[in-house]
Amino acid sequence: MSEGRTAVELPEQHSLARSVVLHLAPGAALFAFVLVLAALGVPAVLGLLVGIAVVIVPLELGYLLLQGRRRTGRWTLDGVVGLRERLPPGRTAAYAVPLVVWFIAILIVSTALLDEAIADTLFSWYPESVREFATFEGEGETPAGWIVALVLAFAFLINGFVGPVVEELYFRGHLLPRIGRYGRGAPVLNAVLFSLYHLWTPWQNPGRILALLPWIFTVWRKRDLRLSMAVHISVNCLFLLLVLLVFLEEG
Repeated sequence: MSEGRTAVELPEQHSLARSVVLHLAPGAALFAFVLVLAALGVPAVLGLLVGIAVVIVPLELGYLLLQGRRRTGRWTLDGVVGLRERLPPGRTAAYAVPLVVWFIAILIVSTALLDEAIADTLFSWYPESVREFATFEGEGETPAGWIVALVLAFAFLINGFVGPVVEELYFRGHLLPRIGRYGRGAPVLNAVLFSLYHLWTPWQNPGRILALLPWIFTVWRKRDLRLSMAVHISVNCLFLLLVLLVFLEEG
């Protein structure tokens, strides 16, 4: 059989309802955290960064470790996280680069053409500080340089590396194989639910789903979770750089 088509034994499958809950629940918890902090006057972008560290990582990694504990009696990811095949580094890069370019390009176009209109039309009831994610525009004075530097360092550590690794272990390594009975529908369902998980930016769903589909299809076929981590880390770091450029131009 050709690469990516080798038959694999599926792990225990989740019901559709359970899969939907497991995909969306961490995002709902993070969104609630962001809203609480926003009500207290904390900028939504800062609440999001903190929430990834104190909500998303503990919830998703904790769930995986708990499943490992129940399965093996040890706090481990063995038998819990799949897609363990290993592509050569050159092949990983050959797949990752176009997937990253596609993702960033689609989100840039979506942000320019759709996001603000969708946010203003369908999500005008969202707090203003959260809807600023649709434009990258904020209000108020520019913080001191050392504060900006600390926030950026924290952002690159958490949203650039730690968050993507944990999310890939959870969404692609654990949840995706457990809807594998749907065949080619599995990566489609995973892409849609992973996009909906981002409750703090629902206006991005049309573009984000389109951007995600080739990425998740490729990872599903090649069965290498490291490829998905490479794409996710690259996308998040490039996105943070774009936000930084916008910030510097406005500053």
